[in-house]
Amino acid sequence: MVDHSQTSNTEGLGPIPPALYSFLLQRPFRQCTVCSCDLTSGCFYEIQKVYRGDEVVFEMALCQTCGESLAHEFSKESIDALKNFLASSFQPSPGTRTCHFCDFPQQPAKGYTLVGACRAEALLLPPILLCATCSEKLQSELSQKTRDRQEEFVRDNFPGVPADVDFSPTPGVV
Repeated sequence: MVDHSQTSNTEGLGPIPPALYSFLLQRPFRQCTVCSCDLTSGCFYEIQKVYRGDEVVFEMALCQTCGESLAHEFSKESIDALKNFLASSFQPSPGTRTCHFCDFPQQPAKGYTLVGACRAEALLLPPILLCATCSEKLQSELSQKTRDRQEEFVRDNFPGVPADVDFSPTPGVV
């Protein structure tokens, strides 16, 4: 099991923890995975890593510009559903040993998503862990138009990613 306990940041601002480093590069992300802009220049960005067991099956750092561009293509119903899910289900807690939406202990075998909001080389908020069950619930609340756009985004920008990888929370919206 991957230990993300060191990712707790009770002050909400500090260095990006190793759990959010690029698995492929073995260091913090320095460029947007989509447009290659310099993330160390001070822009806001999101890191998202999807795990199955101890294996990272997907990772990205998405700058605010790319995230907002993608989010503008989502249906209004999906944006409302995402906001409602976050507002009604988010349970802040230190560390990342339990899902921040259902408080269920991390289940590596089933998979989970780890998300961090960053600026330059700093983590702005404690990382968020979303279990596979909550991720599936969130995806089921999105419109078909939004799910299709997500799939297209991944297919266009991340060739070779397994087709059944679930991308929740939705890039650019959290």
